[in-house]
Amino acid sequence: MGDIDNNGKVDIVTTMPTVFSVANPNPPRLWVFEWNGVVGENKYGNYTSGVLEPTNSWNFDLPNNVDFRPYGLTIEDIDNDGENELITGVRQSTRGREVIVASVAGELSGFGSWVIEYNFIRTAGGSLYNVTTGDLDNDGNREIYALIWNLFTLYIIECTGPNQYEVVDSLKQVYSAQGIDYGALDGVRVTDVNNDGVNELYIAGTESENTLFIITNITDVSKITASDVKEFYHIPVKGNQNSDGVGKFRSMYVADPDDDGKLDLMIAGERNGQIFDFEYSGQGLPSDSTSWNNYVAFDVWDYSGIPPDAPTSLHPRFFYGSPTCPQGPIDEFNLPLCDMDQDGLAEYVFVNYSSSFEVWQNDAYVWVLEAQPQTGIEDELINSPNGFVLKQNYPNPFNPSTSIQYALNSAQFVTLKVYDALGTEIATLVNEEKAAGVYQVEFNPASGVQHPVSSVYFYRLQAGSFSETKKMILMK
Repeated sequence: MGDIDNNGKVDIVTTMPTVFSVANPNPPRLWVFEWNGVVGENKYGNYTSGVLEPTNSWNFDLPNNVDFRPYGLTIEDIDNDGENELITGVRQSTRGREVIVASVAGELSGFGSWVIEYNFIRTAGGSLYNVTTGDLDNDGNREIYALIWNLFTLYIIECTGPNQYEVVDSLKQVYSAQGIDYGALDGVRVTDVNNDGVNELYIAGTESENTLFIITNITDVSKITASDVKEFYHIPVKGNQNSDGVGKFRSMYVADPDDDGKLDLMIAGERNGQIFDFEYSGQGLPSDSTSWNNYVAFDVWDYSGIPPDAPTSLHPRFFYGSPTCPQGPIDEFNLPLCDMDQDGLAEYVFVNYSSSFEVWQNDAYVWVLEAQPQTGIEDELINSPNGFVLKQNYPNPFNPSTSIQYALNSAQFVTLKVYDALGTEIATLVNEEKAAGVYQVEFNPASGVQHPVSSVYFYRLQAGSFSETKKMILMK
């Protein structure tokens, strides 16, 4: 969505991967539906014939008989010339992987025409599922980042002036030596999570592993090398082993859904059946995994009660997700609502386009998560039926240490013990009478643990006659 022809009316722009045929060797690949300009009317496109038609269609000025598959779209004034551009990533085509920057002369509802300002074509293998923009080196010139799914191949195109674009750097097959075919799908974003004036480039890399990458502290994008690509977080794969693929990261957006001032990387977990929420802790380097807290915002296996290893289980594909309150200013040409139902809480909407209604009748094609405001442990204690609260350790996963917080509403004899995956007790963190209050203890398996046989641990709090157990993961 955006105002591609700069006439003050929002446009919905959509594309379709379309192959040619003998009957139609050059079909349109892009359609624009422009708002009719009447306040209160949600009408987009033309209705003059009585049937909804697009305001404009375009074939990207292609020659005949070209297999052309546009995928990612961004509308912004990337070259700062006062007019918006449409930046299109082409997953693949007969000509290779492409990035096309185009603008509109005139108005599309009249005699407007498309103008291609720049066309980047490469015949590299893999698919181009990611085209995003940003200013990684903070020099005032915006860049286009094209990540090709080919052993982690990244092209950076810098805009140096009106209608001026240049490939300034490329990282080709960074993981060829390791043999890991890292790619990403709508999973590349530029932001400044710790608000220190230094931007970071985040990549939700996927298959065969789920890995978060970061590139930061860059003063000149033309000098980026493979050594600047850092792995800073790994997530174990989870899913139905009988489905076609397990544990894939997909779309990633930067948002602050709980409105606590700390930015989150919201990632859809396709076959994981999970939606991940990586929240910056508010302190520490963004490249340090301990500066982040990993929440699972939604887990379809837990929600449905059907485990992924059940004889008949779900086959989720949580693919495309979008926060309704993205980072940055909200205006009429961005996502217009932070709170769709006006209840004071932001939402996160994602698509599951492989629902399994035959297994679970409550499955759905579209899920909406609503962010809850952050609450303190004292607030939770008021409503606790057991008289205590045991929080999830932070950070989790962790390396080398993590914190465990708990609270009591009355004096109790408390034990807090840690067990390995085999159920062997390996550490006693608390074993004494405690007054009412909030407490925090540290756990470091490298200190005082005799037999750390697994990276998975369980910690159990017992206060009086009640107990609770939670799981934590050491990231080795």
